[in-house]
This record gives sequence, structure tokens and C-alpha cells, in this order.
Amino acid sequence: MRKSEILVGLDVGSSRIKVVVADVRERELPEILGVGSADSAGVEAGVIVNMERAAAAISTAIERAEESAEVDIGRVAATIDGEHVKGIDSRGVIAVSRSGGEITESEVSTVLEAAKTLALPVGRTILDVLPQEFFVDGQRGIRDPVGMSGVRLGSKVHIVTASQQAVETVRRAVRKIGIKTSVVSLRAVAAASACLSEDERELGVLLVNLGSDTTGLALYHGGAARHTATVGWGASSITNDIAVGLRVPLSKAQQLKHDAGCALSSLVDDEEVPIPSVGGHPPRTSSKSLLAAIIEPRAREILELVVSEVRNTDYWGRTPSGVVLTGGGARLLGVTELAEEIFGCPARVGIPDRVSGRFDAAVDPTYAAAVGVITSQALLPGGAALRRELPLVGTVQRVREWVDSLL
Repeated sequence: MRKSEILVGLDVGSSRIKVVVADVRERELPEILGVGSADSAGVEAGVIVNMERAAAAISTAIERAEESAEVDIGRVAATIDGEHVKGIDSRGVIAVSRSGGEITESEVSTVLEAAKTLALPVGRTILDVLPQEFFVDGQRGIRDPVGMSGVRLGSKVHIVTASQQAVETVRRAVRKIGIKTSVVSLRAVAAASACLSEDERELGVLLVNLGSDTTGLALYHGGAARHTATVGWGASSITNDIAVGLRVPLSKAQQLKHDAGCALSSLVDDEEVPIPSVGGHPPRTSSKSLLAAIIEPRAREILELVVSEVRNTDYWGRTPSGVVLTGGGARLLGVTELAEEIFGCPARVGIPDRVSGRFDAAVDPTYAAAVGVITSQALLPGGAALRRELPLVGTVQRVREWVDSLL
């Protein structure tokens, strides 16, 4: 039986749970073997608030991914989001003790660990450590010090921290269905790994992940992450506005947003839109222009919150590569044009382009984080330690039995 070295990405969103399985053995690009998704439950504003319901939703998505990829999943790399996530910069310095002062991967790992030894508030934990630059005997701006010689090695990094309780809750929810979690990463950072090119990172680019309840951002300049944050509004607030404005249930409002919605009123006309009947009332009609008039103010508010966040950094106006939009909100018609107007720079939808495979996840901005948490781990030194040798054509009976026990 053929063995396959795989990584599995799990994106725990407030609207959908998404799972991507990819083969990373001896391949230039990870190959997507299968995907699975399920309606989210027990997750609000990026944080698990009901363990049983969240675990059941995760289980369903994982089961579907197992069936799609024909593998048994035993370990996942997960994403997290929420206003509890905070980014800070830190530095570390070590003495190079190796004979001749040659710097190896071991010294790089040690100096990155040294940068992590900062006094975090009680209840905080580190999600991501993103190197910005290294210093060798005072020489600044070094991207990769391996092979150089020196006495002192320093590092400057961007550290993403989160609520320890929120991170552990994700791990427990996954563990509850008999699966381990290798890493937990910020959703925007994971999406950036899947969608941003090296040239964009070098020139300066802002990734905005438009999720259901939250909007995450990751700003890159000079090839490194410079700022990360999360704002507490997402695409579900647009759905709520439609439901109130047109007096329809949330499910119908979501359908209207996807089928006829636009984030910029100037792009639509007065074409009629059928409004689903509610409570036995006769069917009604509205117009695309009225629907856009409901959507645009909230979409504009969300993006302006991101602008306010970035203005407080040293990198406002230093993103000539523009804005890259991912997440479910990126599929809303007109949102790229609105982003270009608000940010004053080019905008595009972020498509995971660092993977191969025939599945839609390879060209879907909603899967960017689940794909990115795979690519980020596959590219890390020692990433192979997170991979597992799993037999193809396995069973999924373990998860199915657990779900049945809840019914």
C-alpha cells in the first residue's frame, strides 16, 4: 500500500469549519488530496464558546476531508482568530560559541528562542514568531545569517500572541475527537503564506482576511511581517444589516448577499431582485441598488477599521503592492473596488497559489487560511517532523462513531 507524507490544515471559523489535506512528500508544491467543510457551531468572534458543538462541527469537517482524501487524519495544524490576538516586536541576542564563529541553523533557532523570552502578561501565549532581520556583530539587515561568521548573533522578530485559554480550547476541541494539534497559527498569517508572493512581501503588502465575525490583517514590508491585528467586525454584520433592512431571515439574507449583493453602489443598477417571502406574506421585489445601499456602509466601515489600525503603525502608505483580500468576505462583488478606493492602492482577491491539485480549495479565497497553515509548516526547517506517514484508503469509522454517540 502506498504511503503518503501529508499535512492537514484546520481553519476553525465562526461561519464554516474547513479542512485541507495535502501531500508534501518530495514535491515542489504541496498537492491537495482532499478537502472537507461543515457549518460552524459553538464558535463566536473567532473563539470557541461551546465545546461540544464546536467539536461536533470539527469532527464533521474532518470526516468529510478523510473521505475526500482517502486517508485517516490523526494530526492537524489549526488556525485561530479574535480580538484577543496581539502582535508585538521583540529582539534576541546570543554569543556564537561554535569554533570559528560559524553560524548554523542551530544558532538561528537559538537566537529566535531568545527573542521569545519576553515577559508576557498572565494568560497569554505565543502563536507565531516571524523573523524580520538578523544582526551579526552589529551588522544589520541580514536576512539569512547561516554560513556567516561572528561573535554575537541577534534577531528582530514579530511575535503574535493570543489568549492561552482560547488556544487551549481549540486544542481540547480537536483532542476531544481523538486528533492531535501540531501548531496553532493566526488565520491572517496562514492566509498570507498561501497567497502572497515574495515580490509583494518585499515591496510591501497588506493582507486582509474578511472572516464572518472578525477581520484579520497582516502587513509585510521588506520581506517580513511588520504588523498583525484583528478587528471585531466581519462579513456576518453585512448579512445582519440585510436581514434587518429587507425583513428576511438570516439564511435568506446570506443568499441575497451572495447572489445579488455588491459592496459598491456605483457598480450596480436598479435591476429587480426577488425577496423571499416570510411568514406567509406574498413575495416581494427589491433592487440591486437598494441591496448595495445596505451593504456598502457596513463594508466600508469594516475596511476603514483596518485603515485605522494600519495608520497607527510606521508602515502606513508603504504597501505599493496593495491589498490582498481573503476569507468569505473577499467573494463579495465590488469589495476589491471598494478596498482600492479606501486604501488608495491596488487590491485583489487572494487565491492560494502555492499548492497544486484539482480541488476548488486551490482557487478559493475562503480556503486560504487552511491551505496556508499547511504551506507555512511545509516550508519551515524541520517541518517534516509535523508530517505523518499515513496509509491511503483508510477508515473514518472512529470519527463517525463519535458523532453518532452525540445523537
